[in-house]
Amino acid sequence: MSVLTVAGQKGGSGKSTLVRNLAVHFALDGYRVGIVDADLIQQHSSEFFADRAKEAGRDVWNPREDVPGLSVAVWDRNSATVPTAAIVLAPQTDQDSIGEVIQGLADALDVVICDLQGSASVAMIHAIHYADLVLIPVQPSNDDLKSCHSTARHVLQAGKSARRTIPYRIVISRASTGFRPEVEKVVEAALENAGLPRLNTPVFERTAFKRASFSRVAPVFDDPDGGAAKNMAAVYAEVRDTLATIASAASEVA
Repeated sequence: MSVLTVAGQKGGSGKSTLVRNLAVHFALDGYRVGIVDADLIQQHSSEFFADRAKEAGRDVWNPREDVPGLSVAVWDRNSATVPTAAIVLAPQTDQDSIGEVIQGLADALDVVICDLQGSASVAMIHAIHYADLVLIPVQPSNDDLKSCHSTARHVLQAGKSARRTIPYRIVISRASTGFRPEVEKVVEAALENAGLPRLNTPVFERTAFKRASFSRVAPVFDDPDGGAAKNMAAVYAEVRDTLATIASAASEVA
């Protein structure tokens, strides 16, 4: 199993877009995927795969049955058994339960992906501690760059306290598909100068990603030959291969 934490201390950086699409691509590749949704304000990842209703004053999540070729389940955490499905959701995970939720899903599934609120939080620190790989999305802006540096420092500090190296990669998000503005070059140069490792593949600014937030249909299903689907397939392949390399290196050390 692998735990993938998507973290950042600024909202709107593209965390949920990355979580939702990576979950779909892992599942299509035959992996059983868990999603820990610890963004208590937005719940974008949960709402992509399930419908939320109010019953007796509490939120009830019903998994969608119309995700093409993939089964979805919601884990009722009062149950000790994680349900069987291609994608298993753990909505509304708070800082007090996140460790147990990650561990419970990791024991039952192949890949666990954590979606976090866009701020420094106890939940973020816990999710980083459990991670085999942390992805830090950053838009081409100075504010995102500062947030990215801060989140990377949290990862390094968490590694020191855990007495292990916690690998991380910066992910350039909302990158231009054509002419690259100067700000993108500045951000990339700043990351390189700071020695912050990043994925070679950015997440491009594509209308299909925005459309998916309304339709709840991932680009790989909506337009398999489109630019967004091909872009996310490339991001997924690099993330998958990075996790495999990390696992191989860990087994050699062991």
